[in-house]
Amino acid sequence: MELGWGLLTVILLAAAVLWFWQDSLAARERANAAAKEACDRLSLQFLDGTVAFARLALVRVDGRLTLRRTYVFDYTATSIERRQGFVLLTGHRVDSVGYAPGETQPDTVLVRPEPAAPHSNGSGGGNKVLELSDWRERQKSENDGH
Repeated sequence: MELGWGLLTVILLAAAVLWFWQDSLAARERANAAAKEACDRLSLQFLDGTVAFARLALVRVDGRLTLRRTYVFDYTATSIERRQGFVLLTGHRVDSVGYAPGETQPDTVLVRPEPAAPHSNGSGGGNKVLELSDWRERQKSENDGH
């Protein structure tokens, strides 16, 4: 039995779709855990118990193309006012978690430290909290530089 080019293309396309779907589910789980952890850390209530996909982009990291996904989530600090935050993932790494400005919650972004060396235990350093306006400036200058 001989495989034709058409059948081979369909099989490769199906495998690519299946990989993307599995990778997206894993990324969503990481974003969900990061949002929940960040809300717990700042004593915020993580609403709806999940994140929602907002954006997908291809970016170059260390010379390689990788996917950058943005997820949004809702939270409250007062149990009255609903606000929206975001989780930014580049590849398999959570880059940052940000919050909307509010009276009870300052504009903040939790930035994950750089990944640990491959043979380290990953326990070095903690998260840093930045002003949202400073983070936006950093993102803008990084995007303008590429």
